[in-house]
Amino acid sequence: MNTINRYIDNQRAYFAKKKSLPLIGFTNAQGEPASWNDIAVTFTYDDSRFINFIFCNLKKKLPNKGTPFSDDDKLTPDIHDMLFSYALDVIKENVSIPYNKKKITIAKKFLLLLEENIALATHEKIQKTINLIADKVALNHFLTWLYHHEMLAKSSKFILEQNYNSSRTKTGDEALEAEKNKLPSENALLALGAIFYDVIPPYIDDMKENLGIWQPLLSPIKSQKDSFVCTMAALGMSSPNRVGSEQVILTQQRIQKHSQIVDGQPKTVHFLNWRGSKGHKDYQNHINAEMVESLDRALHYTIIATEPARALARFYRKPNRPLKEVLGVFKPSNKNTELLTPSMNQPTNLLHLGLLLGLFDDGDKCVRVTADTPGAIDLSNNQFQKFIKPIAQIELSDTLMFMQRCVYSNKLTGSPLIIQSQLNKYTSGKDKLTLAEFQNHTITLNESQLTGFNKNQTKSVDFDNALFAYTYKQLGEKNKSPFLLVPIKSLSGFFSDDLNKHKKIRPTIFERHGFSSAFSLKPHQLRHWQNDYLAKKGLPHHLITMLSGRKSAEQTLTYIHTTDAQNASVVGDISYSNELESNIEEKISLRIRTMNQYNEAVNNETPTFIHETGFCTQNLTISPCTYMSDFETQCALCSSSCHVTHDSKAIDLLHKDLKVQTHRLEEVQKAHNFETSEGMQKWYKTHYNNSCMLKNLIGVLSDDAIKPGCSVRLLTRSNRIRITNLETKTVEEETLALPNTEQALQAALEARNVKSSDEATNNFLGFLGSL
Repeated sequence: MNTINRYIDNQRAYFAKKKSLPLIGFTNAQGEPASWNDIAVTFTYDDSRFINFIFCNLKKKLPNKGTPFSDDDKLTPDIHDMLFSYALDVIKENVSIPYNKKKITIAKKFLLLLEENIALATHEKIQKTINLIADKVALNHFLTWLYHHEMLAKSSKFILEQNYNSSRTKTGDEALEAEKNKLPSENALLALGAIFYDVIPPYIDDMKENLGIWQPLLSPIKSQKDSFVCTMAALGMSSPNRVGSEQVILTQQRIQKHSQIVDGQPKTVHFLNWRGSKGHKDYQNHINAEMVESLDRALHYTIIATEPARALARFYRKPNRPLKEVLGVFKPSNKNTELLTPSMNQPTNLLHLGLLLGLFDDGDKCVRVTADTPGAIDLSNNQFQKFIKPIAQIELSDTLMFMQRCVYSNKLTGSPLIIQSQLNKYTSGKDKLTLAEFQNHTITLNESQLTGFNKNQTKSVDFDNALFAYTYKQLGEKNKSPFLLVPIKSLSGFFSDDLNKHKKIRPTIFERHGFSSAFSLKPHQLRHWQNDYLAKKGLPHHLITMLSGRKSAEQTLTYIHTTDAQNASVVGDISYSNELESNIEEKISLRIRTMNQYNEAVNNETPTFIHETGFCTQNLTISPCTYMSDFETQCALCSSSCHVTHDSKAIDLLHKDLKVQTHRLEEVQKAHNFETSEGMQKWYKTHYNNSCMLKNLIGVLSDDAIKPGCSVRLLTRSNRIRITNLETKTVEEETLALPNTEQALQAALEARNVKSSDEATNNFLGFLGSL
């Protein structure tokens, strides 16, 4: 007899609703449009970022998108449907891709350990399963999703205590010892300095144009792993930054400087153009004066060493562009130029480009071809046939041969081609390809690398303008293809692996240069060292916070390794003091001054946290933020967020956000399935309503009738806005006059069916006004 369970019914109804929607943006392991029953799927965002989901059981160890799956690897239908539905909701959240992936992974692990539908499991069994999960935060997100869609009784409350093994929660000598361990060892830093001197030697007689000593090191067929690690380490020691996520997406550049007279004395600061992170705009990142000479030399060397890979990227992006545009600033050797005598105003082919870039300088500069290739040279003997042709004479119609363990094949692919998967990857599974076919296949292999995202897929850089642009020939271990570009997102892994042994067979940079295997260094230790170094030089913590790109000075204290007593006095200054030093006070924003007034008005004894358009009244030190927004300015519509009237920077940022959201509404309205998709129409109404709220907020913040410095809070649930005068401690409330979202949706639908959509467009976006 079937058991009646309304939570099971709610699950099935929700899954059926999700299944009725088209899987836009999803592909399977073969790159084809995904179906609901696929085990491995990929969702690709509009900006080319992507996230992989693997809906399999625990039978496969470390499965990935390329793992061959059978029916034995499938999840039970109810678990599969629940995870797929959860994934469809997760990808809409504006958080990092790794964290979204973690949420799905934790939910899958939880459901597999539970071994039955959560709506049927006992409270005790669910709690025991929860206790087995380490990441309670990600798991709580999944449970909240179940509660929200009534797939689990809201009366079922569980204990989710997160155990953090962090020195931030320790006290006494144990905490101090743990903090010291976050700093790199002095011996490791000294060893790295010695390696740096050997890998990127100083200019001869301090003449920066005399690069003769570098020439043997800069060949594109030489390994550049050591120079890459040294340059990354120099950057990490030159300025406090997030090594793995920020440095790898730098553009090619040298150190710049700015000089001015301060108190009658000439002062000079040095900087690089940096990509912002965690809500920060791009900015000019300060470089320590002590590191300027070494770092600039490293940047100079790296730019030269990586120019061949940037030239390849330019070719892959547009193969028919003139050769001079592909080469850019790269100057081929006289020897290779004489071999080819290229026409600089005409396009080239991949192998001719490789010859000019020096990718074949360690061989006879020939390739293996079929016997019927015009101009082929016969090197056959009694055992096998062998025909080669000089690369300088190769044509697009010539047929290349790819043989196992053949030195000529290895020059082109960087692989021994001894197993079928290697052939599939590098030669489309064939042992004969025309040069045109090989070129097109190589371009396809590299297309996804041309927009180089960092590991977290939060920032990107065009590969043909990236500082750290390498081929696998320069950085690879197993694969040493001269034509494959190393993904930007993998660079942080190359850097980390080369500093730490991690029980790997491959030697670290320390071992390669004769140092003990005990020498090691973690990339994030450089950030700790830099903050600690600046603090010991006497820089104020407020300044270190700005240099490090943090929003809260409290975070800086976890990077400064002084005693608890010293930190305690600084915590008091940061959290509770309303009096700032005069030289800092001039630079502080209106919202910080108002935040201090707010603290005073409500007798707030806990830190109030600043965000990009205002400040937050929630005590984030004990109650983590759970608010998620689909807007660029994350906190704008949160009820815990306060904004300040006539804060010009915040208003300007909110205006830009409104413009972006209006554009998103227009793009969704133009989508081919807008008229048939219930999900898109529901999103449209919700987003239109929120955009109208944002416009109201901007209007209040800009209202000349309201005194500057008042605190404004948006109460979205009740459609009201609250204005607080912190000097008189009086509060006014206004009810928002919001348009009817159903009418807006109908106007948007009508706008698709008229020849001239200007009037209809004004109807469905009219309330948002002219931007």
